[in-house]
Amino acid sequence: MTNNTRSEFDAIVVGGGPAGSTAARRLAQAGARTLLLDKSEHPRYKTCGGGVPARTVALLDVSIESVLEGEVSAIEVTHFGKGSFVKQAGSPIAYMVMRDRFDDLLLHAAEEAGAEVHQAEAVTALERHRGASILRTARGSYTAPFLLAADGATGPIARWSGLGKGIATSAAYEIEIDAPAAALDRWEGRANIDVGYKPWGYGWAFPKQGRLSVGVVVSPGHGNSIRRWSQEYLARLGLDGARVGSSTGHPIRYRRSDQDRIAQGPVLLLGDAAGLADEFTAEGIAYAVHSGILSADAVIGALNTDGTSSPTDAARAYERAVNREVQPELNAARAISRMYYWCVTTWARLALSVSQRVDYFWRAFFRIMRGEARYDTELGRWPGLAWTPKVL
Repeated sequence: MTNNTRSEFDAIVVGGGPAGSTAARRLAQAGARTLLLDKSEHPRYKTCGGGVPARTVALLDVSIESVLEGEVSAIEVTHFGKGSFVKQAGSPIAYMVMRDRFDDLLLHAAEEAGAEVHQAEAVTALERHRGASILRTARGSYTAPFLLAADGATGPIARWSGLGKGIATSAAYEIEIDAPAAALDRWEGRANIDVGYKPWGYGWAFPKQGRLSVGVVVSPGHGNSIRRWSQEYLARLGLDGARVGSSTGHPIRYRRSDQDRIAQGPVLLLGDAAGLADEFTAEGIAYAVHSGILSADAVIGALNTDGTSSPTDAARAYERAVNREVQPELNAARAISRMYYWCVTTWARLALSVSQRVDYFWRAFFRIMRGEARYDTELGRWPGLAWTPKVL
């Protein structure tokens, strides 16, 4: 990777996942002197189901064909392994990737665009001086008027900067299974979504090359049971004896209000750091990429041609953009999540029967995954769904 040749930049991005690499690439393409710092050496394992919604491909503007592990165009729904039914999307709604290869691809795209990339260099301290950020690592210190924090749900930048306080957190547990041939054939082109977890949550099985990504996501405060539920789910799939490649848990954050501060002064929170995941699917890659674009555009707009810059203007512009373009979707997804999971845990048989027979809701969901619609516009078609039971 690029050697360290300077310590002052127009923007520093912390974190080389989809949000950070997208932001760094866009900034560099606009001519901004951009540094991307990542604590890991890429390619590195990243806990994630690896389902990239089809709508994300258009946002990325980078071909991901070289890292594809498969695709999903059908969903099989079960209730603790029973009552199975399948819904066909007709075309891919998600593409399967391993996050080590996917993230490495995006990181190299940022570097090729002109960003200076430092791998295996963790940030150890954040200081502010005259409106600028000073980041310290074991190798040196770096200064920039703009700091884009894409360091994940547990990254330190949000904590150090006093942003993202009170954002809700749930838990997910993911297992990579070296699945037998019969299981790979069984799930080729389709994902399993296993519902019934209280008060909300689901199990998932995603097909990849030679393996299945299997996991469970549960609501805030229920992480203590997640390993047991994951093992029970594996047993229902007939995979309890299969070889486990890796298994790890991780938090997922959910920004529930436009009053949750995710940008102030020189610091902008992106992706998981900002809680940009929807509470219906717990998916965050699409929103991570979107936040990378919005944050870069806000910084580009605040970089003045006379060499000066306005971090406050960038923070305000970014937060307004997220509140306008992303938060309405997150709010709608949360409302849908509350209604759907309350139904399948309260009247499971009736809810699943209706879900099986009413195709409209599935068509709407597939449109959302392909980027042809949004959660908020689809929810707006059904005003009665604005009522949501309190299940979280």
